[in-house]
Amino acid sequence: MKKSSLALFCFILCLIVLSAFFIFRQVVPTVLVTQSKTGTIRDSVTGNVRVHAAATYELRAQSNAKVDWVALLPLGGTLSVDENQTLVQLELDDLNRRMDRLNLDKKQFTERKKAGSPLGILLEIQEKELLSISELAKEEKVSIHNLEKKQNEVERMRAQRKLEVLADSHFLQNFDLSMDTLVAEAEKRAIRSPIKGDFSSCFVAPGNQVFSGNIVGNVHSTARIIEVSLNEEEFPGLKVGLSAGVTFFSQGKTIFDANVSALSSTVESNSGIRKLYLRLNNSDEKIPVGSSGRAEIIKSEKEVALLIPRKALIGDFVVVEQGGVAQFRKVLIGSKNLRTVEVLKGLKKGERVVVETPHLLKDGERIKSTMVSFSN
Repeated sequence: MKKSSLALFCFILCLIVLSAFFIFRQVVPTVLVTQSKTGTIRDSVTGNVRVHAAATYELRAQSNAKVDWVALLPLGGTLSVDENQTLVQLELDDLNRRMDRLNLDKKQFTERKKAGSPLGILLEIQEKELLSISELAKEEKVSIHNLEKKQNEVERMRAQRKLEVLADSHFLQNFDLSMDTLVAEAEKRAIRSPIKGDFSSCFVAPGNQVFSGNIVGNVHSTARIIEVSLNEEEFPGLKVGLSAGVTFFSQGKTIFDANVSALSSTVESNSGIRKLYLRLNNSDEKIPVGSSGRAEIIKSEKEVALLIPRKALIGDFVVVEQGGVAQFRKVLIGSKNLRTVEVLKGLKKGERVVVETPHLLKDGERIKSTMVSFSN
């Protein structure tokens, strides 16, 4: 009795498995297909965009002093500035005191000069006496010894007067040199913008102590460089002057016209990324530095081409639907962009290709298709 029950159970189990297998074999997946067609295609490549300033300058302190005032406080918004505009001013109190001391010394010197030189006055008197003694010596009324003594005295006073005049000249030269040094030091304490641009970041506030060489802020030029990162294998056919369209995440769906301005001559060895640079055409938008987005560079445009959606590709293959059966077929691809590709070989106009998850199908598998259209 037990053996017959076990046999019955095994029979029913086998029947269930066979039924499930049969039902599973009858299930036909439904896929979306579209017909290949002729049309116009742009051969283009796309890459990630990063916006840089055409020129960036680090503002560095050239003197040791405390910050007196700044044009932009830390964490403040961007400030438009002119070339040579003072952005950070360091304290000048110590320099002003030294300048006042120098000016006071010069004022006292000028007053002494105006009052006259006692040595100069005495020299004039001695020179007149020497002249008189010389006349008397001619008449032998004064001894030669007295004449020579007076001559020596006058020569000594003339030498002293020359040293006095030389000292005055040295004072004025030292004054000018010291004043020029203080003026140059004061100039260093005014940190100015080297260009007309944007004062984008400031790292100091009034009262902060800074030292020579410290970075106190950054200034960016208003011109922008649009950097596009591409895979190395996408570079063939790219050249300066090609048209491009750029979108920035910060600017919504606006598409900016641009042209290729330069191609990088190097490739990043660890990632295989090579870069090119775009110039925006007639754009009044002020794109923030550091903005990101996408760019499409148009290599060429073909008027008549056999087209299929790009998502129909599985490497070099497409899945063609013929009589309800999926057939994998190798194709040769020509021009391509984000949405469509050109088929040069392996497909005819009007043939239907699977456009939804074709990689999940098997060659020879039965499928149920639903026709959809696509735009190029």
